[in-house]
Amino acid sequence: MTETTKVFLMLLALAFTTLYAENGYDYYYYGNGGSTYNKLSKTSITKIAKAEVKRLVMEKKIPRSWKSIPILKIDKLNIDDWVVTFNNSKIKNLSKQNLYIFVGIYGKVKGANYTGR
Repeated sequence: MTETTKVFLMLLALAFTTLYAENGYDYYYYGNGGSTYNKLSKTSITKIAKAEVKRLVMEKKIPRSWKSIPILKIDKLNIDDWVVTFNNSKIKNLSKQNLYIFVGIYGKVKGANYTGR
């Protein structure tokens, strides 16, 4: 391989490396307070919460009976968060009959628990 070819390939590799490099954080979310993102509707929040329940079931963090449970209610927790409540009467332990999924207004799942806090 000639010296010219080696130099050309090296420059080509460097060009693509810098072209696809990222800074490691989401500039638009952190850089300007999230104003470029659209706030989600209740329908979208519903889909995200149901998907989170399915994920928790698949990871065996909650019993399989949660997979088919409909949403009991959706409430606005504060200006940035929604709380989606599921009620599973098949669970014998009363303290674990309600499952709360916390979803941010931009769609990020912020947590899930049985207490609602």
